Amino acid sequence: MIAIRLSTGLAGLFVAMTAMAQTTVSEIPKTALSLYIKEQCASLSGGGRCSVSFVQVSTGTLPSGNVQQQCAPGWLAHVMAERGTVEKGGVNRGQAVVCGHEQPEQAIRALLLACDQQTFGICGDASYVDIKWGYWSGEGAALTKLPMDQSLPIEQLPEAQFCESVVPLEESERCPPLAAVTLRNSGLR
Repeated sequence: MIAIRLSTGLAGLFVAMTAMAQTTVSEIPKTALSLYIKEQCASLSGGGRCSVSFVQVSTGTLPSGNVQQQCAPGWLAHVMAERGTVEKGGVNRGQAVVCGHEQPEQAIRALLLACDQQTFGICGDASYVDIKWGYWSGEGAALTKLPMDQSLPIEQLPEAQFCESVVPLEESERCPPLAAVTLRNSGLR
């Protein structure tokens, strides 16, 4: 398992990212498209925050920018979490991504674990989460219609689900019941 970590702290704000996959680059099967995890950081004058996203390109092509890792086909997930309030001393933010998992629950559990390991428990003690997950196969008309060499819109992937909610999770239009149940079964309260 490969893990990459980057931390940036500004004015009491802690941002951490991590990227994990189940396979190494040499074990990734050949597909029509390739998926990568890419990191993008704003300049210090722009807040200095970094983010990670998934980027797909035609196989044999490398995406532009700071590529962190190549992903195997499978379930992928992304979380942005917040803990705390401005009134109580500040908001800590963290994010994590995972890819190449066989089941959505595996991807979500790995995502929450990666987030907690790299952010001192922000996901496990979050007051707000924004989680998206979907299945990326590397082939098919649905994937070729998605943007190339740009941030992949996870919500447009096959079988995609999402939940944006305060924690404990509250079912709503932004956190449908099926997504909330999947997240609770994966360990998020």
